[in-house]
Amino acid sequence: MRLRRLDLSRYGKFTDHSIDFGAARPGTPDLHIIYGLNEAGKSTTFSAFLDLLYGIGERSPYNFLHPYNTMKIGGRLEFDGAEHEVVRLKQRSGSLVDERGQALNEALLLGALGGIGREAYRTMFSLDDQSLKEGGNAIIQSKGELGELLFSASSGLAGLSKSLAAAADEANQIYKKRSSSTKLAELKRALDTLKVERNTIDTLASTYAGFKIGHDQADLAYRTATRELGEAQARYQELTRLLNALPAQRELTRLNGELAALGDVPRPPSEWFNLLPKLLQDEIRLSAVVEMADRATRQLVEEIEEIVVDDKAATIAAHMDTLDQGRARYLAAEADLPKRRLALAEQEGVLARLLSDLEQAEHPDPAALLLPASLVGTLRDLIEERSGVDAKRTAAERELMRSRENLERLRAENKSASIASHINHAQLSRLEAAHAQLTGSDLPARLVMEERNLAELRRSYENTIAQLAPWTGDMEVLKRTASAEPRQIELWRSQAVAIERRIFDQEGRIRDLEVELAQTKARLATCASDAMLDDGEAAKLRAERDTAWQTHLASLDAASAKLFEAQMLRDDAISASRLSRAKELAELRQLRQSEAAATVALERQLALLAEAQDEHDKLVQKIKALLPEVISHDFSASAGLVTLETWMARRAAVLAAWHRMNESQEAIEPLRAELEQLVEAVVASLAAAGIEAADPSVAALIQTAADALSEARAERTARITLEKAVADIERDIRERERDKHEAEVRSDAWHKDWIDTLSRTWFADKAGSIPAVRAILTAVGTLPSVLKERQDLLSRVAAMERDQVQFRESMESLLIKCKEQTPTKDVVTAANALTQRFEAAKLADRLRDGKLAELEKLKEKRLGLEEELAIHKARRNEVTRFFKVEGLAEVEALLAQVRERDQLEKRITEVRHQIMDALRMASFDEAATRLSEIEADQLERESMELERRIEDLTEQSKQLYAERSLAQQKLDAVGGDDAVARIEARRRTLLLEIEDHARRHLILRTGTLAADQALHLYRDRHRSAMMRRASDAFRLITGGNYSGLTTQPDRDREILIGVTRDGGSKLADAMSTGTQFQLYLALRLAGYEEFAAIRPPVPFVADDIMESFDNPRSEEVFRLLSEMAKVGQVIYLTHHWHLCEIAQRVVPDVTIHHLN
Repeated sequence: MRLRRLDLSRYGKFTDHSIDFGAARPGTPDLHIIYGLNEAGKSTTFSAFLDLLYGIGERSPYNFLHPYNTMKIGGRLEFDGAEHEVVRLKQRSGSLVDERGQALNEALLLGALGGIGREAYRTMFSLDDQSLKEGGNAIIQSKGELGELLFSASSGLAGLSKSLAAAADEANQIYKKRSSSTKLAELKRALDTLKVERNTIDTLASTYAGFKIGHDQADLAYRTATRELGEAQARYQELTRLLNALPAQRELTRLNGELAALGDVPRPPSEWFNLLPKLLQDEIRLSAVVEMADRATRQLVEEIEEIVVDDKAATIAAHMDTLDQGRARYLAAEADLPKRRLALAEQEGVLARLLSDLEQAEHPDPAALLLPASLVGTLRDLIEERSGVDAKRTAAERELMRSRENLERLRAENKSASIASHINHAQLSRLEAAHAQLTGSDLPARLVMEERNLAELRRSYENTIAQLAPWTGDMEVLKRTASAEPRQIELWRSQAVAIERRIFDQEGRIRDLEVELAQTKARLATCASDAMLDDGEAAKLRAERDTAWQTHLASLDAASAKLFEAQMLRDDAISASRLSRAKELAELRQLRQSEAAATVALERQLALLAEAQDEHDKLVQKIKALLPEVISHDFSASAGLVTLETWMARRAAVLAAWHRMNESQEAIEPLRAELEQLVEAVVASLAAAGIEAADPSVAALIQTAADALSEARAERTARITLEKAVADIERDIRERERDKHEAEVRSDAWHKDWIDTLSRTWFADKAGSIPAVRAILTAVGTLPSVLKERQDLLSRVAAMERDQVQFRESMESLLIKCKEQTPTKDVVTAANALTQRFEAAKLADRLRDGKLAELEKLKEKRLGLEEELAIHKARRNEVTRFFKVEGLAEVEALLAQVRERDQLEKRITEVRHQIMDALRMASFDEAATRLSEIEADQLERESMELERRIEDLTEQSKQLYAERSLAQQKLDAVGGDDAVARIEARRRTLLLEIEDHARRHLILRTGTLAADQALHLYRDRHRSAMMRRASDAFRLITGGNYSGLTTQPDRDREILIGVTRDGGSKLADAMSTGTQFQLYLALRLAGYEEFAAIRPPVPFVADDIMESFDNPRSEEVFRLLSEMAKVGQVIYLTHHWHLCEIAQRVVPDVTIHHLN
């Protein structure tokens, strides 16, 4: 696939923008550089290309200028030998259309891409600075392993080593030999813990009943003790409240006596307590303030009478501002006039010298010498144009002469040259066609690839068949060997897992039963050692007694009586012993029953185990029947299935490799025949042109034909070049003659304009001297500024003299108004005196106004004091009349008694409430009655007795609580509920988790082993071609610092090694960071060429990967990209212009596209 044109119609920041990559040129690299500044849209362009191929995303970030429903991308793609116009719209379905808007099938592009998805394209066929860094990290993570590096370079998946390492770590976390911290080890320990818990709580029913009775008794005793303790504490608290209320009652009696002693005192308003101090303070303050106000008023009136104001000076207030301004201008003029008159005289001298320079010293009106600005500009333009006119005329004459000399020389060379070609046009066309067919054909590359592929397939076949060891034989025998379907293997695997699980469970149950049976027998042996007869022996003794009795009844003699007595005594002793040990006897009977039940269960489990083992052996025989006899058959069913799967997979791989090798051999012969036809056509074309092919190899023939074509083209080019040069010289002579004529016409026109322009000036007689005219224009240019400066000085001197006259006249008028005598010549002194007189009058008037205002304020303040004094007297009279006293001092003493009475009443109320709260009664009368009925001594004795009893009950409750807690713990430990069932459920859950983790561990181990094997196969298949390409590319990128790449075996791996210039070696993961980036770039470029050699290439996009490279490295990378561009289209995005210049220097055929 190739991108011919990309249309950014409405996408991102682009609107109706198109990038035309043009048609591919045979024999030249298809290398394109898209240059643009930062934020110009380079990344947007690459995203648009991907969206064109795969569709615009649901949440595309490129809708900031054009809404989703208007986004549109188009382009022209070349694949399958044809050009296709496609357009991509932003919609859920039918987004791919042609230029007419007709819907296209997505399979059209997917087929051309070979089924490669969007992310796969981004990782395999694009490269940027981030992916370079990830590639360098991949070299470190893989530790230089060749297979991983080659696969990573071809696929762009730089994180392969990290993924494989993560899978291996996860598998080790699940299970690792001789490790106690894995998940499976933890789950096994959890199983053992559950078993111990179950054995602990699984207790006999009789023991549980005893625990239950003990717990109930302890609980009843504890509840009785706590009830008695609560009753005693309640009585003790009641006695405490009564005893605490007695001191309050005594305090209440004392307070009532103190209140009666105060007598009957009036009850004033509460605010009078705060009012009295203020009244006492105001009494003193107001009298003092009134006296001070009267004294200040008298003093202020005296000061006002002493102030005298000059009324005559005050009448000229309106003229004082004008007087100040005139005095300032008078003084400024008096100081500045001498300097201005001197400057005026100097300016007159400057003007006289300038007129002398202009040869107009006696001119009456210098302003008449000024010229219009347009006329001056015209003269200056004509002066500047003169040198150019003369230079053009001289250059035109000189160039015409040189062109005529060159024409004569070329005509002489054309006559003396003898250019003749020994190859005519027909022979040249025939040779070009044959050469183009041979070079344009991919038969040589295909033949080399097929032969290389055949060699690799043969090696792969040999490697795969070697994996069948120890089996040996030919392919026919291998094809006839029996095989099993994957579905059958999965069925057997499920059966094997189920059978092995049954065997495992049954073996576990057997072990548990054996332990239980051994424990029961041990307890029976312990009971037997205690010399206690069981039921059978007791029944036997009873039968012997009955027999002795029957014998005695039959004989009734002393001997039988003695024997019967002995048997009866022995039976009574045994019966008494058994009766005294009834509990142990019941336990012995239960142990006998448990022994019998365990024996039966053990026999049943052994039978089930034998049955499961038989099924397992039958399944193993089925598996053995499908395996060769040379393979060891000592395995379990699961292991046998793994062996069978491995054998079947290896057998299928060998058969597939054998078929691929045969197909490759059959494909080589037609390629060789077709290539020989093309070679014969080239040889015949060379022979017809009189050229003998010394070397019949394809490369030599191509080179010979190319040399012949280059020589013929060079001869034809030289002839055409000479003819074109003669025509160019003749055309140049005509242009030179026309330039000479135009220069002469322009020179004559200038002279006419010069004379006409000078005729409008007063110096027309200077037309023959351009320097003189230039000097006059310069001098006339300074004349306006000199005239203006002189006029300004004249105006300033006149204005200053006028200001002085006006100031004298103003002063005379003001002095007359103030009835002063006419001033002398010293006008400034008279003005200063008049100003001082006015300021003194104004100050006196302002001082008198201030005193009058102050007097008014004092009068207002005196009125306010009188009002405040009246209010104070009214309040004082109100208080004294209430208490029926004369002064405020007596009122203060009575208020102290009122305050004391209020405090006593408040305390009495508080004590009453305290007694009511202590006795918990609603009224004080009830509380007083209750207190009068009690005897303090009796209450104290009862309280002390209750305190000791509470201590005894508290200690007893603690002991009973401890006994109840111990009984509860014993009862809880038994697990009388469903604890055993819950433990069993947890145990089964743990077994399922163990099974899941085991499956996960097998999947991870199998996957990593398969990936390692695949990487080894990929390494063996691609190592030769990719290693050669990568080695050459790495040598070029490093500028010869590394001469190439090689490998070194390391157990079952091969390690990539860089060979330095001096022959040294360096491991890939030990290189510097920058060198690792360059190594990964070399591997990626080699991987792309490897991909393009076996499949149709697609455009490769690199985004500023040389941003950190120096110029020599960049040149070498562009050379490699140009080699890639001969295989497929390469697009490089950058914002560095110096890289574009480097690319143009290294690859002259590169095409640069600008993003504006």
